[in-house]
Amino acid sequence: MKLNKIEKIFVIVVILGLILVGGFFLFVMPCFTNIENANKTRDAAISEREQLNSRLARLETIDADIASTQKTAETLEGSFFPDLTTYETVESTLAFLKAAGFETHTINVVPLATRDLSLEFFKSTDINYSLKTLAKGAKDTSDEEQIVEGEFKDGSKKYFISVNSLTQAVITDENGEEIPVNKYSDTMKKLYNLAICKYAAANSKKQTVGVVQATFEITGKNSDYIELIDRIYSSDHRAMMTSEVKFPMTIDASKLDKDTILVNESGYATTNEESTEASEVIVEDDTVVTETLTLIFLSVEPMDALKTVDVEGTDIVVDQRPAVYLPDVNE
Repeated sequence: MKLNKIEKIFVIVVILGLILVGGFFLFVMPCFTNIENANKTRDAAISEREQLNSRLARLETIDADIASTQKTAETLEGSFFPDLTTYETVESTLAFLKAAGFETHTINVVPLATRDLSLEFFKSTDINYSLKTLAKGAKDTSDEEQIVEGEFKDGSKKYFISVNSLTQAVITDENGEEIPVNKYSDTMKKLYNLAICKYAAANSKKQTVGVVQATFEITGKNSDYIELIDRIYSSDHRAMMTSEVKFPMTIDASKLDKDTILVNESGYATTNEESTEASEVIVEDDTVVTETLTLIFLSVEPMDALKTVDVEGTDIVVDQRPAVYLPDVNE
């Protein structure tokens, strides 16, 4: 069968089209796919190179950063006790009481648990009433400069304080120039710390620490008892606190010695046994009181284990944890 010229041209075009389409799918399309895969591989290699460069750059400063962080951690953990066992808690409590001139014969210990520490910032509430409002209105305040949040005056100059984080606040003058830390006045230092605390309280920042509690009963002069409470909240030792503090204002006369001298409202002195006055008397400095206290030791286990902890001049051994028993593989 003979084809005319037009039919021959059409057949040739179809064959060329099939060749081109087949060649595209057989040769060109795989090349495009390989190019796309190669680009992905290249991007992954570039990303990995950037990460490696970042790690290599970090290696130059990591030793100094580790040393600085460790120094900070040691300073902070030095303000806390290590995690105490029941025995260590009893020994620490007895040492603390002995230094304060007290002793106890029964101690109830609540084993180690955890507690969240957070800051609370007290903000007084302004109470208004009509007479107070009138008094304020009568006071001439036209010459007083209003101070807004974040501003304060030190002497005759106004300054501004802004908090960026828990560890950084900035104080600037009216020209916007930052005041160097080494040039802070006492007022600036106080307001700096206050601003940091307020920031932490507002942002509900907290940290979890260990706590172990020791409850006991003590007997002694009221003045010594008050000094003991002050000693508990002193910053001269590792962190401790009480769950509740009671200051007795009166005491049942029946708890006093029979020979205790009491003076009635008329100024007449009599012994407690002979007194016919009310059953309660006012607590004086030398009045012997008996109170129950719960002493709470706050703990942060140090990076390097301690052998002893100083509690008011007494070294308490804190490395008597029982060894972990590992059975012999041949047993």
